[in-house]
Amino acid sequence: MAQRTAKQDPAPDRAEIEAQFARIRDDIAALGGMMQAYGRDRLSGAQARAETLPDEALAELQRQLAALEGELKLKVRERPLQSLGLAALAGLVIGIFLRR
Repeated sequence: MAQRTAKQDPAPDRAEIEAQFARIRDDIAALGGMMQAYGRDRLSGAQARAETLPDEALAELQRQLAALEGELKLKVRERPLQSLGLAALAGLVIGIFLRR
């Protein structure tokens, strides 16, 4: 930014300074309005994602549960006696803890 000299550019008068302040004030007001609109848009997007997130999470948990169930069935079919023994042992341990 070049320095003003008396020969090149006369100093601005009060009206020019006030007009510049008015333009700056208008620009700041417009910027504030843009920021509010941006914030509202981001908030509505976040609310929409928050509303769908529980449904998506539940669906994902159901898919994982179905996969685990399939794996468990496969293991039981591969080793039925071992699975029966583990189930009996788990029942015995739970029964012992529940008596106390």
